[in-house]
Amino acid sequence: MTNSTDINQGYTFREPIIKGVKALYGVIASNFRKLMLFALLGGTLGWLYSLVRPTTYKTQIKIFVEDSKSAGGGLMSMVAGQIGIDVGGLMGGNSVLAGDNVLELAKSKILLQKALQTPYPMQGKDSTYSLADQYADAMGWKKSWSASRKVGYNVSFATNKPFFNRVEDSLWQVMFKRIIEKELAVNKPDKKLGFYTIDLETRDELLSKLLSERIVQTTTNFYIEGKIGRLKKNVERLQRRVDSIGAMLNSKTYDAASANVENQIDINLALAQPIAAAEIKTKDKAFASVIYGELLKNLEVMKTALIQETPSIMIVDENKIPKRDILKWYWGIFFGMLLGGVAGVLYYFRFNR
Repeated sequence: MTNSTDINQGYTFREPIIKGVKALYGVIASNFRKLMLFALLGGTLGWLYSLVRPTTYKTQIKIFVEDSKSAGGGLMSMVAGQIGIDVGGLMGGNSVLAGDNVLELAKSKILLQKALQTPYPMQGKDSTYSLADQYADAMGWKKSWSASRKVGYNVSFATNKPFFNRVEDSLWQVMFKRIIEKELAVNKPDKKLGFYTIDLETRDELLSKLLSERIVQTTTNFYIEGKIGRLKKNVERLQRRVDSIGAMLNSKTYDAASANVENQIDINLALAQPIAAAEIKTKDKAFASVIYGELLKNLEVMKTALIQETPSIMIVDENKIPKRDILKWYWGIFFGMLLGGVAGVLYYFRFNR
């Protein structure tokens, strides 16, 4: 016969929790002195870590991207048949530069190298001293590279250096890997809005500020050039045609005026050839004038399309002075003791089971 008391009691989830708490209390009580040693050891390690941990500087830039909603039609396609320039689908073909792909552009190695290979204004340094040079110095890499067997010389990432050897290319990759994976973050806080934030953290205050600004600059230039590059080239080509026709029209104008003046001075009805020549020059001038007017009109339409299709990228917020990130010694001791105590409890809890 089943005991009614056992049925009434049943099973509750409190029992394993209570047992676990009692077991944990027993471990702490029986190994309190040893756990204190764990905590002191952890506190010492945390204090030492606070001394050796390098100070970093964080900066953030918030940008707003206002892009054209045109799909490549409208004003651009209006003049395509008239001037013989392929502008249809001009912006639609650049989908790689649309939407959240801006996030990846900012972390592109090519654009990052362009930003790093810009001047770093520092007293006592050459004008070709770059942000990459300062980054390698701040990380202490240049000394280790020059002392290593694989490199063995003072590496330079000068602003006017067009080519790099294989060793230097591999060092660029080391730099890219650390910046992209650990120090640079590009985010879009709200998916519905066109705001992007670029966060950067390095060991040099001025470097953090300059590098974040130049990443924004190189990304902006590449983005705008990619969006309107073809249209801009078409405008430039049409501008050259307008200038050429304009110069020819000026020449025809002078020729027609000279021919008319000569006919007025020496009127001879028997000499029909000079009169015909003057009429031909006047006709050529009229044709050139019509062509010039049409090209000029199309040029203004293309320039209007260029203005409308040019995306606007604006900096709406930035840290004028990067935030200093340093681990205080007392926080190092506190977290070290906490982690040391927890590690000791887990060790003895498992050991006593």
